Amino acid sequence: MKTLLTVAAVAGFTTTVFAQSLTLDELLFRASQSVVAYERVFSNAVAEEHYLQRILRFNGTVRRQRDLRSDMLLVQLPGAVSWFGFRDVFEVDGKPVRDRDERLQKLFLDEARPPVEQATVLTRESARYNIGEVVRTVNLPTIALAFLHPLNQHRFDFKRLDEELIYGRPAWVVQYSEQAQPTFVQIPAGDMFARGRFWLDVETGDTLRSELILGTFRSALLTTIVVDYRQHEAFQSWVPYSMREIYKRPLESRAEWIEATATYSNFRQFSVETEESVRVPR
Repeated sequence: MKTLLTVAAVAGFTTTVFAQSLTLDELLFRASQSVVAYERVFSNAVAEEHYLQRILRFNGTVRRQRDLRSDMLLVQLPGAVSWFGFRDVFEVDGKPVRDRDERLQKLFLDEARPPVEQATVLTRESARYNIGEVVRTVNLPTIALAFLHPLNQHRFDFKRLDEELIYGRPAWVVQYSEQAQPTFVQIPAGDMFARGRFWLDVETGDTLRSELILGTFRSALLTTIVVDYRQHEAFQSWVPYSMREIYKRPLESRAEWIEATATYSNFRQFSVETEESVRVPR
């Protein structure tokens, strides 16, 4: 039986003097401004993704795997309050995807759809090559960043947990839990509340690592997605470097589960030529 999981449209260290005077509200404000700046930079950028998905038997052996190569785009839809990640798969298990150009033109040049409907189409299209019985569109490296957006922070409770060094930079570990409805992630039964942690640079508010957890050990499905970021000199911003995912069914002792890892490289600009075609430079 397939499970549908979709995005709704709607080490401690010596604390620096700067961090000692910082409040959580101040850091969250900086984080929100960092996300807004991230939107400006990556609304016209694309990265290459190498994405390995595996279905594991209850004993840990691999039953099936899929190797995807894609372009990851950050799409700002007209009239939408936020952005959406889009995975344009161009190679599956070493074989090219034949209808790629036609799909892109249909997706990006169809102006008849309202933004919410277009967002739904984009996220479903991004998931068309996923394997396993969990039909998911949350497997995008930028999803948790939307929670820090100034339009969305009020939907969450935040709590400072700890301090760590990430890549040599002082960071606060900030726990979050979603409170508002409808939730960002939806299942057929209704709302699924997101929780997890952010590792936020104490000076800039930049997200150095994000963790997203959906479900609990008493849920039919438990999802964990961790994204690590690296600084990109050309974009002068932190960009996704790797993503690790686990999808488990904790109530079934002998159930299969899904593990996936993705890495990101070759960040560059892309353009949409609305008169005739969509160009994604390689």
